[in-house]
This record gives sequence, structure tokens and C-alpha cells, in this order.
Amino acid sequence: MNRPLAKLLGKGKERARLRHHHFIAAWIRSPLKIGAFLPSSRALARAMVEEVDIALPGAIIELGAGTGAVTQALLQAGIPPERLVIIERDEKLHALVHRHFPQLNVLCADAADMETVLAGAGVRKVSAIVSSLPLLSMPKPVRTAIECQMALLIGEEGLIVQFTYGPRSPISRQQMRRHRLHGKRMKLVVTNVPPAHVWVYRRG
Repeated sequence: MNRPLAKLLGKGKERARLRHHHFIAAWIRSPLKIGAFLPSSRALARAMVEEVDIALPGAIIELGAGTGAVTQALLQAGIPPERLVIIERDEKLHALVHRHFPQLNVLCADAADMETVLAGAGVRKVSAIVSSLPLLSMPKPVRTAIECQMALLIGEEGLIVQFTYGPRSPISRQQMRRHRLHGKRMKLVVTNVPPAHVWVYRRG
């Protein structure tokens, strides 16, 4: 291996190590809000992004960016940076993502206030919400508020992509009926730690 390539790979490993450190620190600070002690794998990020219809007009919102694995996958899928809005509540993870992706609109905000936050950012139409939030480990009022916001913002044509570690839907049947959503489990990513299920929700 030539020296420039070895140096580049070394820097990549160092960045990955730092991202893991930041993510674990965030999990220790607030385990119920983070949900897992390891960030999403590249395989899980790709599996989530594959469900996004890039041709559908509107902004693509990422919730719970963590260390940026899904953010990177969204960019690699060819989504223009100006269409992406990243929402990360944890201040240190927000700073990390903002530093790694300075070209993106990275907001330190609460997903439960998403409608107000996006209106302030000039977003008028949402085509997809890609969420890494640990919905099932959140207090029910918080989870309900976030689900209401997601259902409202996708309108009649958009979609929600959400992953979860268990086999059941992270959005309950009651909530799906309330918001006229139809959910379907699309993939099981066994290489993620722990294995993760990718769900997609649309107006039913």
C-alpha cells in the first residue's frame, strides 16, 4: 500500500473512532433519547436511504443524525445538499455533524417542534423524513408528539423511513389509523449491531 493511501485510510479510521466516542458519550448522557450505544452501520444507513424517492419534490428531513452515517448515505445517493435538513437535539452530536457536513443545514432542535423549526428554516414541502430516533424507548407523550409531526409534514405524497431493533412497528396501529398511515417492514439489516428493521410509512 502506498503511503498517501495508508495515510488517508488512517485518517478515516481516526474519524470513525472519534464518531464512536461521541456517540457513546451521548448515549451515556441520555440513553433513552439515543436508544443504542453504537451508531448506525453503513449497511443500515444505505438500507434506509434506498427507500427514499429522490425524484419526489420537496425537502428531505433527517431526524437524529447521531454521528452522520445516514447523512453521508443521503449525500452519496445523490441528494443535493440544499434539499437536506438535519435535526439533531443533542448539542455535542449536532456540533459534530455540523463540523463534518458544513454545507448542510444542520439544526439543533427537538423533533417534537418540527413544524415550527422547518417553517423557520424556510421549508414548505417535505418529501421524506428519515428517522433514526428511538421511538419505542421514548416517553409516550414525546413519541406521540413526534409521530404527529411526522405524519403532518409528509402530506399526502411523502413518506417516513424509520428503523427499529424489534420486529414490531415502531409506530403503533392506533397511531397509524389516527394519521391514515400504512406501514410496511422493508428490510432486516442483520449486519447492524444489533440487527435492525427498516420500516416505511405512507398515507394508506
